[in-house]
Amino acid sequence: TVFLPRHTADSVLKRLKRHNSGGLEEFKKGNLERECIEERVAKSILSAQTNTQKSLTQSAEMSSNDTLPNITMTTSTPTANSTTPSPTNATMQHPPSDILLTEDFDSVLPTVVTKDNQGIRIVGGNEVTPGEIPWQVALIYKRTLIGFCGGSILSEQWVITAAHCLTGLTVDSVFIRVGEHNVHIKEGTESDYEIAEWHLHPLYNSSHNMYNHDIALLRMEKPIVFSDYVVPICLGPKEFTENLLQTSSHSVVSGWGRIRFEGAESPVLQKVEVPYVDRKDCKDSSSERITRFMFCAGYATERKDSCQGDSGGPHTSQQGNTWFLTGIVSWGEKCAKEDKYGIYTRVSRYFQWLT
Repeated sequence: TVFLPRHTADSVLKRLKRHNSGGLEEFKKGNLERECIEERVAKSILSAQTNTQKSLTQSAEMSSNDTLPNITMTTSTPTANSTTPSPTNATMQHPPSDILLTEDFDSVLPTVVTKDNQGIRIVGGNEVTPGEIPWQVALIYKRTLIGFCGGSILSEQWVITAAHCLTGLTVDSVFIRVGEHNVHIKEGTESDYEIAEWHLHPLYNSSHNMYNHDIALLRMEKPIVFSDYVVPICLGPKEFTENLLQTSSHSVVSGWGRIRFEGAESPVLQKVEVPYVDRKDCKDSSSERITRFMFCAGYATERKDSCQGDSGGPHTSQQGNTWFLTGIVSWGEKCAKEDKYGIYTRVSRYFQWLT
């Protein structure tokens, strides 16, 4: 496992500007992606909600390239309250901000397909159309080619996932697959990437609490190549992300996890809409402690939820035509159990650490 000293890790991702092709951060026509400019994006979107228009001026070009075997998605025997197997101990450190909007700062490029296919479920969800959730990645064991967790693309260099997915593992035992849809079929949209290093949150301690501060970043050895099927998710500032989480009418989780508790995994990427749950209802529903770094989403009675194998995957919320990362699939008491909800890492709490 690759870990950096604390002082080194703290400075890994701090920078004022990026140089992708020798240029400064400026608008360049024809870019595949545009950088989401933290406070400015949030202020613009929030002020639009109050009929105040503000201009946004910064952006950056992103691009890159790579290749791949067939995999299966599976999980080991889970604990009663886990969305993935309970691993062993962990270590930690620090991380990115290459996050993207179009020139009008309204929608992620390229246009993402939004057709709803009926199919086998994540639990009560629908099959995803290829390219519909292009920031979704699969974490795969090298030795067995078995997928065990999900994640999200933040930039050409960085992927975000749940810290508990990585405990007990080493960097060279896992790789990342992007552009995946059906794990049983090579569709030509997939690419595999080696991991150079990973950073679990400094306060994550699996021996104390497996799911508190359940967030980690993985840096790729080579830049991720973007396409219609591979696009980063946007990351907004703290207040904006928290507000979006609690007010968005469209929040979605996705993954290849089990389609029912202790059932089979889905070979095809699935999605399900899950509404935010009031914090009091969330805490009252759980036999385990819900910290302020977690939130609940889902239904008390409907059988719709994330499940084992979905851990680390994205909980995203829509603002206009743009999707933002608002949570990370973390844990739950069984799946889609009555009066129980899925528990997610509260991404808004980690904006400072991420940037």
